[in-house]
Amino acid sequence: MKWAFKTLKRYWERFCMFNDDVQGTAGVALAGLLGTVRAQGRSLDDFPNHKIVVVGAGSTGLGVLSMAVQAVVRMTGNADTAAQNFFLLDKDVQFCTSFLHPICAKPFMFF
Repeated sequence: MKWAFKTLKRYWERFCMFNDDVQGTAGVALAGLLGTVRAQGRSLDDFPNHKIVVVGAGSTGLGVLSMAVQAVVRMTGNADTAAQNFFLLDKDVQFCTSFLHPICAKPFMFF
């Protein structure tokens, strides 16, 4: 996990970077989450009200979490409360509700 984020962060300003595990999977997962809202017959504006659990705190899980939080920030304009409905479950079955991990605290800008 650490190498994917370190590489992206290190070269983000100088090169066009893309990490398929982090950004590719996150884009597909976000499309699926937004599609789920639409399949329920709800407006996409309802997406920030859904509670979402991401299983796996590796680079892919953190990428999905980060992109979903960024989408909520863009929809609501409120960065302070954007992460309140997102939860992370790691391999040791620890349920994280406060995003103390540096990547979660300051999500990467993917789009």
